[in-house]
Amino acid sequence: METNQLDTAEFWDSDGIDVRLNPRLNYDSTGLAAFLSEERGFHSAVVVATSGSSGSAKFVVLKKTALLASAVMVNQWCDVTGADTWWGGLSTFHVGGLGIFARSVLTGSRVVVPDSMEWNRGAGYVEQLENAGVTLTSLTPVHLHDLVVSGSKAHKAMRGLFLGGGKISDRLVERAIDLGWPVWPTYGMSEAGSQIATSLTGDHKSLPVLPGWDARVGKDTGALEIRGEALFSGYATKHNGRWQFIDSSQRDDFFTTGDVVALENRQLRFLHRSDDLVKVLGELVSVSKVESAASEEGREVIVIPLPDARLETRLVAVLEGAAPEGADWIERINQKLARIEQLSEVRVVAAFPRTAIGKVNRKKLGLLF
Repeated sequence: METNQLDTAEFWDSDGIDVRLNPRLNYDSTGLAAFLSEERGFHSAVVVATSGSSGSAKFVVLKKTALLASAVMVNQWCDVTGADTWWGGLSTFHVGGLGIFARSVLTGSRVVVPDSMEWNRGAGYVEQLENAGVTLTSLTPVHLHDLVVSGSKAHKAMRGLFLGGGKISDRLVERAIDLGWPVWPTYGMSEAGSQIATSLTGDHKSLPVLPGWDARVGKDTGALEIRGEALFSGYATKHNGRWQFIDSSQRDDFFTTGDVVALENRQLRFLHRSDDLVKVLGELVSVSKVESAASEEGREVIVIPLPDARLETRLVAVLEGAAPEGADWIERINQKLARIEQLSEVRVVAAFPRTAIGKVNRKKLGLLF
């Protein structure tokens, strides 16, 4: 994996615009670095593409000082020291991978970078961690699922497994903890430079907001609004061959995210994406809420909204690999849901299309139906 000296203080102190994009995706970043430095006055920044974005790409511009501010928060909250060893298995064109190196430089902890970024599931992964003396690692739910299914147990030195990047089920966390994995559920985004909230107890439904973030809920939108030193500077976008910049600063310097949350005593509970609402019989339904109810039985379920002449939208559950156990599966799920939220059918695909960090690529999945 190309780290470009990320494990050195010189990188984090240096000037320059470091554009870090997934080489497998066809991003047009021609002229971006020059635009940011010459027209926008940025001297030391990292640029990543927003994950899961649709349509024209948006590039998140993060000053290196913002990424370091995020690293300070995580190090302090999770008590990261020079005695820790990180597994550097996340792509460095994503803030999760960048964050590992920023945290290590600030604490003097070690990062072990695997020879291959291919996912080595099960016992092979655990053996690599144990041989390297790894104490801290990061996984997505799909990767943790593979470990749990294989029955792989954590080695004794492991003290923290950052879990984020997708829906987390109760059953997955419970089974992982039973196997000795110290699961630390996280909530974050590229715009925040990494984590906004992290639980050190395994509770994935209510996560403490990290010290260093001001957080509130928008009165009219219900969306999470954040402010802090780790906040990104803005988005760069290209229209008709010309670069444009959208500043992140909004009312009171808070940035409004796309997530609707509940926030009480700095405990954050994710509810749904603000853009995942669809109309069924004239009423708004949250797709992510239906997905959460459907996924409680231990399998990842993706809900695809499809147009319907009578209902406006019908909700189709999509599962990976095999049909659900029991002929009454969909009836059991629908009992948990209001009438307008109920699933109309279930379909199965051999494998979910996924992004580089393991998230389901909803756009590609939706094209299958």
